[in-house]
Amino acid sequence: MKKNIVIPFFFSVLAVSLLLNCGKKEEKVEETAATQASAVDAKELYVTCASCHGDTGEGNGAAAANLNPKPRNFKAPETEWKNGKTVAGITKTLKEGIAPGMAKYDYMKDEEIAALANYVIELGSK
Repeated sequence: MKKNIVIPFFFSVLAVSLLLNCGKKEEKVEETAATQASAVDAKELYVTCASCHGDTGEGNGAAAANLNPKPRNFKAPETEWKNGKTVAGITKTLKEGIAPGMAKYDYMKDEEIAALANYVIELGSK
């Protein structure tokens, strides 16, 4: 009779511990990316972007007048963003570029790209 109770109890404890530990891996990854991003000065990196996207991210930098298509306004709605207005989408844009106008920044380190992506989101929310 004790075997009938022990086996289901064991599997119940195992299932609960697996469920509770699933989310921890993702949280650690996000914390690591945020920690790396905070170590990089995103405003300093953004100087390169500002010539097209403007100091406030509204797509009105000094070079914007001569560009077609016009640079992305970071305050634009999500639906207007080709790769999405998320860290993942902005990271993809920075790494791969968007033809014909957005250059790729694949020479940047991952932590620099993460910092820049977060800064773009921050500019878009102001």
